[in-house]
Amino acid sequence: MNTKKKTALVFGISGDQGQFVTRGLLDSQSYDTVYGVTHAVTAHVMDVMARRLDVKVVRGDHVDDDGGEASRRPDKLVLLQAELSDPSSLRNVLETTRATDVFLVTATDIPPTESADASLHDSEEREYETIRMFFDVLVSVHREEWEGRRDDRLERHVVFSMLENVRGLVEWLEARRRTGSRSEYRQDGSIDDDVLLNIKPLDDGGIVPHYTGKGRGGEYALSLIHGLPSPWEETTDPASPSPFHSNKKATPSIIPGLSVTLITLPFLHSNFTASATPLPVTTASSPSSGRGPAQWSISACLGDPSHPMDMLSVSDLQYIVPVVFRHPQKYQGRNIRLSAEKITMDEVAYQFADLFGKDVIYSPLTVEEMSSLEVPGAPAFAQMCQFLASSYAHGGDVEETAEIIKEFGGREPQTFQDWLLTHSDEEAFERVGLTVDATPIQCVAVFNATYMQGKSVIKGLLADSRKKYSVRACICTDHQCHDNQQERLEAEAQSLIALDPERVTVHFANLDDVDSCTEAVKGADGVFAVTDFYSRQLFEQLEPCRGPERGEQEEKRARNVIDACAAAGTVRHVVLSTLESVEDVDKELKDADGWVVLDKGGGDNVMESGRAIFDGKTRMAAYARTKNLSVTYVLMPVYSESFFRALAMKIRNDIILEEQNDGESSSDEDGEKVVCMSVDELGPAVANIMDSYEVFAGHEIALMTDVLSLREASGIIKEVFFMTKSATVTVLGSSLEPCVTVNDTSTWTATTEEEPNMEYKLDTFAKDLGSMFRFMNKSEAVKRRQAVARTMELVPDIRTFRQWLEDNRDNVEFREMLGIR
Repeated sequence: MNTKKKTALVFGISGDQGQFVTRGLLDSQSYDTVYGVTHAVTAHVMDVMARRLDVKVVRGDHVDDDGGEASRRPDKLVLLQAELSDPSSLRNVLETTRATDVFLVTATDIPPTESADASLHDSEEREYETIRMFFDVLVSVHREEWEGRRDDRLERHVVFSMLENVRGLVEWLEARRRTGSRSEYRQDGSIDDDVLLNIKPLDDGGIVPHYTGKGRGGEYALSLIHGLPSPWEETTDPASPSPFHSNKKATPSIIPGLSVTLITLPFLHSNFTASATPLPVTTASSPSSGRGPAQWSISACLGDPSHPMDMLSVSDLQYIVPVVFRHPQKYQGRNIRLSAEKITMDEVAYQFADLFGKDVIYSPLTVEEMSSLEVPGAPAFAQMCQFLASSYAHGGDVEETAEIIKEFGGREPQTFQDWLLTHSDEEAFERVGLTVDATPIQCVAVFNATYMQGKSVIKGLLADSRKKYSVRACICTDHQCHDNQQERLEAEAQSLIALDPERVTVHFANLDDVDSCTEAVKGADGVFAVTDFYSRQLFEQLEPCRGPERGEQEEKRARNVIDACAAAGTVRHVVLSTLESVEDVDKELKDADGWVVLDKGGGDNVMESGRAIFDGKTRMAAYARTKNLSVTYVLMPVYSESFFRALAMKIRNDIILEEQNDGESSSDEDGEKVVCMSVDELGPAVANIMDSYEVFAGHEIALMTDVLSLREASGIIKEVFFMTKSATVTVLGSSLEPCVTVNDTSTWTATTEEEPNMEYKLDTFAKDLGSMFRFMNKSEAVKRRQAVARTMELVPDIRTFRQWLEDNRDNVEFREMLGIR
């Protein structure tokens, strides 16, 4: 029988697949000689191969006498020149090398280069005929050797890298549709026949030609060598197995000593350095702005951004192919559908954004949009994306792929995250600006500077020791100001300037006037934007109970600010204060009682005002995403200040001057909890975002430090303010230690951000926000976003509710609210 040691032969060595497979074969220490076939062997090609594979490269006509047998790991790669489409050239290579293990990968000529009249369908046909001719010649050479070399017969195994026969699939589905049969047995339980049936043939009749030609070639190989029928022959039987199910059962060859394994590749990570590279989003104004792109987009018709796709790193072929060659009996006659992971395009975009610190999004295109791109072969690539968006393209076997790779030295498949990390210096990413360092932000405009959030941000920026920010404190005003209003605004302006006269300038902005907003951000390269649903202007313009109207007006003001930022030409980053979407959460939670989850006895004001507060800010964020702006969205919880103020009023009025052990109240609404954080912590968070704004661009960050019920919060207040070392404090003229209880909260009053010392009689304010936050906390999506850990990553020394109270234990205002002298 066979006395010759194993020899490997790689067709397509000039491409990534061929080179990685060659590297794996060299490293496997299983071969005495490894040959590579390319259409031209030049000094340049040999030099490139030597550097990429770290091995000596020689021409096939200059092989040393030892034939490369001096070492178990070949010390050289032998390059052979041959044309895969030339039968005589192919026969010569097979007969000369007598290779036992053969790897084949072919390329589709897209766009066609053979002639001006050639079509994409012609390219498919030529590739299919080349593959078919390869296997015909291989079988012929193999049979001749087995008949003529009875004492020196070779057992050959071929691994063919292929893609799906999409045209065959579409025709198969069409035949089933005509007979009334549907593919209800899809692997993931979905039925998406219509997605594929909507793939319109190209003008020349082709359907994903660069896939289909390879797929047809693979089917021919299995039929020729293993006698397997075409997977499309059974067209109507609903009980027939899906032709795209992974076949895990080996099928013996009908040709002694010759077998083949197909490996079907999914979407490769390397596509993100080519056709799927994130491209900068530009507008008509951006080229002259000097800001550079604010956002990068992966644009393709790959469907739902949350729909998982099979992906693989081409480098993993260096482990997969040698293992398949090691077990020909196990894998013969099979089509192994490879996949390292199933990952969504949203997750891909997030990984780009996280690594490069840029705002990277996936932007789904329509088939027509992608087909019209000025890219060679765009219509065929649009068809490909249509196919990849269907569940038929998601049959990759992650478990088997990992099992195969693990056999090669205990390795694991490379995930997209790992691939991106190791390829972050790719020229393609540098070319589109992903690797360019951000220009530091120096001047920040802060809207609503006199409100709690605005003041906190100004203080946070001024306290940042890493740089000396200059601050444009924007005080919001109307076109006309009465004398008393003017005096109040001037006093507020002086209080802001007093924070740092050298770095703070005050600018008055009318949020109802976009030109006024544009003037306010003039010269700023950073902006903090917040609007107030309960602002004095909106409150005076509209009736207190008309929540939706106030929400619409607040949204208009936010749009003016966003438009001003986009038009300014200097703004590099915006931090927008927003909230969760009630509409999205309502879809998740809504039951037969509709809005009853908000407040069992709340009434219309709770629904209207609460929803208007949240969804108005959500629409602001959605509007910002339509602009060429780099934006971070911070989602604020209940302020600890508001929480404390409301509880302090109840504690003061409901003090029980007698000893109790538990201090609990049965009216604590069953201990339902809300998220909270002191607004003081917003300032350091925004300063950190501005310092590394490209890292946080496009991110939604839900800030929080605690999740507390009213009972828990009141207990903490009691421990901090009333439990003294002497166990005695003076409360409302009494010297007894009080025990705090919290009763019904429906009559809370509230203080607006604008004037903390002026109480508006808004009976629904606390019910609005309290009910809404409790409602939002029921959503799993919101729970996933709200994480103390994420907030602490942004602000490591952030204070919890207890720590914030302890820092304010001697605060006169706090003690007065509690009635402590």
